[in-house]
Formats: sequence, structure tokens, C-alpha cells
Amino acid sequence: MAQAASKTCEICVSSPGHNYCEQCDQLFCDGCKISHLRTKMSKNHTFLSGPNINPEVKLYCKEHDENFIYYCIECDTPVCKICAIKNHKKHDLSEIKESLEGINAEVKTDIETKIRKLQSKIAEIDQGTHTYQDDVKEVIQAIREEGKRLKEMIDKKVEGLINTVKEKDTKNVQTLQSVGKEIKIALDNAKEQQKFYQDTQGIKNTTKILQKLKQIKSQIDQIEETQVPMMPSIKYDKKKAVESEIETLFGELKSE
Repeated sequence: MAQAASKTCEICVSSPGHNYCEQCDQLFCDGCKISHLRTKMSKNHTFLSGPNINPEVKLYCKEHDENFIYYCIECDTPVCKICAIKNHKKHDLSEIKESLEGINAEVKTDIETKIRKLQSKIAEIDQGTHTYQDDVKEVIQAIREEGKRLKEMIDKKVEGLINTVKEKDTKNVQTLQSVGKEIKIALDNAKEQQKFYQDTQGIKNTTKILQKLKQIKSQIDQIEETQVPMMPSIKYDKKKAVESEIETLFGELKSE
């Protein structure tokens, strides 16, 4: 006998039983009702729902005014004893209570199986999410390390170019300073001979001044005029790096 509508579901015994199955004479919650109607044996069962249902009323065959005592497995319907003889004589019949026990066990198994499968899927998603997030962290770290390596290569190249410029600058400046020093010495010698020449202008003796001028000329001729070297120059021709060239330096992301 079904309990009152205010009681709990007679299947899961946890939720309110607001749905009364007219064929099974049992109270169902909304979830168990759905599962009940999805079962092949009870998919055509009818329900009374709401606060005013009266499960105390016995189910009966309206055609013969008899209680349902059998369940026709072939026709998937409850039958009374008269229906069993007249319309379901050669059919496979079972008692209502036996059918109910079978359906109850089937529903319980279906629910437990479904819960296990859903829990397994959730665990699979959780594990997959964790693994994927670990992969993301590893990829980010790999990209950062690759970027750091490329930056170090660039810094090394920059320092190498700067050192080359500095070395050439030192060498060229030393060469220019050396030539400049030689020319300065020659200039000092020329100025010295110029002073001697000026001193000769006060000599009255023609023979003496002639000798002095010859000496000065000889000294002037000996002063070497160092050639000014070609002035060094340096330029830097920049290359415009395009994004496609930069991308070739990095690896590729592969995702599914």
C-alpha cells in the first residue's frame, strides 16, 4: 500500500513523493518518476501528481471492476484476473508485486550505474584539466626560457659589435695621434729654422749670411712632410627586422 502524499518517495526514500503511479500503487519523487517512465516495462504508466492525490484508492480494471493482480510483460500493462484469461491467456504474465520488485531493482541499478558513469566522467575531466594546466605552465616556462636565450644572444651580439667599434676606434685614433705627433715635430723644426732665418736678417756680412741661409735651407729640406692618412670612417647600416623573421626564431605552438 502506498503511503500518503506528504511522505517521501518510496523509491529513493529521500525526496518528497508528489507523484503517484496508478499502475504500481507507489509514490515517486520527480527524479524517480522520470527514471520510471524511461524504463521499458513502465514507460506507459500514468501518474497522479500534486498535493491532493489519494494513493489509498485501489487500482482496478475499469472494464471488469477488478483489481490489477498481474502484469503482462508482452503488452507492458497491468491486467486483472479476467483480462488475464480473456485477452492475455498465452502471454507471459507476472504478479504485480514481482514486476514492481523487478522494476524497483532495475531503476536502482540504472541510477547507481548512471551515477558511477557521471562521476567517472567528472573525474576524467578533473584529471584532464589538471594535466592540461600543467602543460600550459610548462609551455609558458619553455617560451620564457627561449625568449631569455634569444635575448642573451642579442645582448652578446650587441656587445660584440660595440667592442669591435671600440677596438677600431682605439687603433685609428692611435694612428692619427702618431702621425699628428710626427707632423708637430716637423712643424717645430720648421719654426726653429724660421727663427734662424729671422736672425740672419741682421747680419751685414754677405758671405756669412749666405752660409747661414744655405744651412737653413739644408735643414728645411731635411724636414720630412708626413702624409696625412685617409681619415677613418665608420657607419652602421641597420636592418629592419620583420615579424616573420622573428617568428622563425621561435618554436611552434601545437594544441588540440
